[in-house]
Amino acid sequence: MDRMVWIALAVSAVAVAAAVAWWLRRDRPAAERAAEGPQKAPEHTWGPVLGPEAGIAFTEGLRAFHDEGDAVLLELSQSAVVTPDPPRAISLPLLAEGFAARGEEALHDPEGAVRELVAERGAVEGPGVLHLRAAWLDGMVDGMDRRHFAEAVQEIVCSPPSAGVTAWKAEEGTGVLLITVKSSAGEGENTVMIDLARMLDRYREAREERPGAPVEALLRTVVSHVVVSGGPGLTWTRPPTGEQDGILLSAATAPSALR
Repeated sequence: MDRMVWIALAVSAVAVAAAVAWWLRRDRPAAERAAEGPQKAPEHTWGPVLGPEAGIAFTEGLRAFHDEGDAVLLELSQSAVVTPDPPRAISLPLLAEGFAARGEEALHDPEGAVRELVAERGAVEGPGVLHLRAAWLDGMVDGMDRRHFAEAVQEIVCSPPSAGVTAWKAEEGTGVLLITVKSSAGEGENTVMIDLARMLDRYREAREERPGAPVEALLRTVVSHVVVSGGPGLTWTRPPTGEQDGILLSAATAPSALR
């Protein structure tokens, strides 16, 4: 009987993963999905912290939270939840740890647990949490509006051949760029979250110091500085390995002529 229960749980987990993959992508046109770069099969990127039953409950809590209109839930493979009010980007592994710590309470009310965890973990900026700025760019800067500025930053880090960069997505409304990297050492994927508002602040400061600099060269200098310094305005969804840090650094500092 125990064996049959575990088989049923495993089958349920696969079904939930497939359903969530469809649900997350159902309203997104093909052109938009293609623009985001390579896609892969969804996976529970919160790792082994949640067992099968807790993983299903956590997924259902996230889905209910999203359906209430409180959050923009991104691809599971990018391991992040973005909330518009207040504007936050929060690591899914960080939320999963809190969900696991709540035990049976979270299983009985997964939506309530997710809602409380988003509020609690998102209250203070730190590893796995970014505080964003909703009105991060009104108007234009050097001929770029929100979308074009986000695309310009994305192009610097994600333009092929950025070895190890597997996916990316820019949320223009809340001003966050998510970049997923995968190392060669079998450590799985990790996602870096970048606050575009603070990137813009640094760009404007740099423009005042170098008024005649070309846009691409100036922005590359700014992006490289943020990546090298590790923030503020930059954090990972889980602690990065040395190789993952190196992948991001190489992508951000590679000369454009070689890309």
